[in-house]
Amino acid sequence: MKNLYIIYLLALFIYSCGGNETKPLTQGTRTQRIKSNPTKKLENSTTNELKSFDKKNVVNVKQYDNGVRIKWFQSLFRKNPTLKDDEVVLINYRLSLPDGKIFDGNNRIEMPFIPFIVGYNMQTEGWDFALKHLRVGDFAKIEIPASLAYGSKGLGNIVPPNSDVWLYVKVIAKVSADKNDTGVKSWTFEKGVSSKFDESNEKEITYHAIASAKSNPVVVNTHIKHFPLTYIPGQKNVVPGLRKVLKNAKKGQKIFVLLKPEQAYGSKGFGNLVAPNESVFYNITIEDVRGI
Repeated sequence: MKNLYIIYLLALFIYSCGGNETKPLTQGTRTQRIKSNPTKKLENSTTNELKSFDKKNVVNVKQYDNGVRIKWFQSLFRKNPTLKDDEVVLINYRLSLPDGKIFDGNNRIEMPFIPFIVGYNMQTEGWDFALKHLRVGDFAKIEIPASLAYGSKGLGNIVPPNSDVWLYVKVIAKVSADKNDTGVKSWTFEKGVSSKFDESNEKEITYHAIASAKSNPVVVNTHIKHFPLTYIPGQKNVVPGLRKVLKNAKKGQKIFVLLKPEQAYGSKGFGNLVAPNESVFYNITIEDVRGI
């Protein structure tokens, strides 16, 4: 997968789909009761079995002008608002080819769900479009045309060129930000480890980051070359909002950060990577915090 393969995943709690929004996810926020997994039946399914699953379970279908088709299997809370840009949700998903081969899912990394921010190209364009038509509690199949998936290039030897993909997804809950201050919003998924450098500016922070914007799925991705970035408090080698987040970083911390334009690249943007007056999303893991 494009970005979800390398998403920084969390010590995730299990949350009932009966609510609209959860508190931020951090270590220790795990409940013991696990609800049934509606995607379990999809594992190792053949094309005919997937078609049979659809036929038996679909309760509503909508076709959109861009070629996306959504088939709902479940819609528990129809009074809930549909998802919108900037919201972080927990999803349980499987991704397959039309031949029935499931090639990705959060089960592959042994996680009950993953966090996903809507509107910032964490996955292909079809994902963001479809999720903005879903609600918390929805379980649906998204048929994504090749043009909104992996296009004419495909994805290595996994997705052939010009292939549609099928996304089976359940929206478990929204996750509220644990910090939201002056254009800087963050969600903490692992707290990290405190150290003697927490209150000091005499430290060097090493971190990996995936950054994206609505106009560009890859602003930064340090995982591609396996080369993390460094930051020393007081330096101006990162945008203002990121300085605010990194100065309090702890080793092992995993966070989502959403910066409004004034805390990112402002009215000028950043070359052909970030448009003027555009928000930027960062998916960060802190590798190390050490003295200097």
